[in-house]
Amino acid sequence: MSFDDIKESAAMAVSTVRANKLRSALTILGVGIGVVTLTFMVSIIQGLNKAFAEQIESLGSNTIFVSKFDPSFGRPPNNEELHRKDITVEDAEAIRTEAAENIDSVAPIRRKIAAGLRYADKETDTPILFGVTPEYEYTLSQYVERGRFVTENDMRGRENVAILAQDVVRALFPNEDPIGKEIKIEGSPFRVVGVMETLGNFFGQSRDNSVFIPLPTFDKYWRDIEPPLVVFFIILRPHTRAHVPPAMDQITDVLRRRRQVPAGAKNNFGVSSQDSLLDFYNQLTGATWLVLTAISFVALMIGGIGVMNIMLVSVTERTKEIGIRKAVGATRANILWQFLIEAVVLTGLGGVAGLAVGELASVLMNAYSPLPAFVPLWAILVGVGISASVGIVFGLWPAWKAARLDPIEALRYE
Repeated sequence: MSFDDIKESAAMAVSTVRANKLRSALTILGVGIGVVTLTFMVSIIQGLNKAFAEQIESLGSNTIFVSKFDPSFGRPPNNEELHRKDITVEDAEAIRTEAAENIDSVAPIRRKIAAGLRYADKETDTPILFGVTPEYEYTLSQYVERGRFVTENDMRGRENVAILAQDVVRALFPNEDPIGKEIKIEGSPFRVVGVMETLGNFFGQSRDNSVFIPLPTFDKYWRDIEPPLVVFFIILRPHTRAHVPPAMDQITDVLRRRRQVPAGAKNNFGVSSQDSLLDFYNQLTGATWLVLTAISFVALMIGGIGVMNIMLVSVTERTKEIGIRKAVGATRANILWQFLIEAVVLTGLGGVAGLAVGELASVLMNAYSPLPAFVPLWAILVGVGISASVGIVFGLWPAWKAARLDPIEALRYE
């Protein structure tokens, strides 16, 4: 079939759409709903994936996380994990020594959730309290904005010094400089020596609601509190991204030996990186992706069945027209392509309409909801391709039926 024939068939299809506006609109609506569902589903999942990747990157460049808990995303530790032997500062030092060829810095950290802070008549009980070492800044690429961070002298003397994040400064010192002031942390006096730079949010949770003190000072007051209120973990920074896999292998080997894990037994600790967190997240969203994709294709199938019904009605109504066309020389292929192109034009219009509505919905979601939405170019191309495919698949039988009509019987049809 020549390009001119295709062009003529497309023009006839558009004329048919205009002549049967209501019927065509219902057909377009069925396909459009399927494409809207598909586009909206893709936009939500892609938006969440993009947001998660950006949030993971914001935690620090190429960082590795080590704790006694298995890597997880939004899952609380189970009873077996809670009763595992603790990871220790000595483990961190062993990793620093034995994995030096792959590791730039090692930051052992102890964390307490919801520490109570007071200054004068102001107080807050929501900040997260971190016991850290001087390496914390470089390892996580989080630096002080004013003042200083924890020093080796603070570590040796177990000094009661604190570095405040921005939310804590706003809560306790809305109108004055906190540097040099004395605050109470859980009733114990601490001198403020620094203020952290703004870090932003991580999945809706502020990363600026924190207080940092020397790790030995933390152990002086809160080491004996059981998990999950107080947990210990290690964050490591490899030389480059290429050093992440060998560094993780070395860390695993060091900890298995130190924790006397038998050969072939499961690790009683967790080692994860940004990439492994992304892989874990993708596994969680994979099932959701499959379910939503199935729902989208069910909607498209319903729209396709509507296309088939409308096209069968169209063939019946235009039987005499088909007979006249065949009488003046139209072949079966000409008739088949005419009705097939008409079906593709109908579903294509439905696809374009669905994509427009889906794109609008994703824009509105970004503007008025906390959920991110992002429609990639490939999703638009897939949407157009699927809508055209629906026209071909579900329009083939009506087109074939029209092509096989006997011209004499078609001319006699009333």
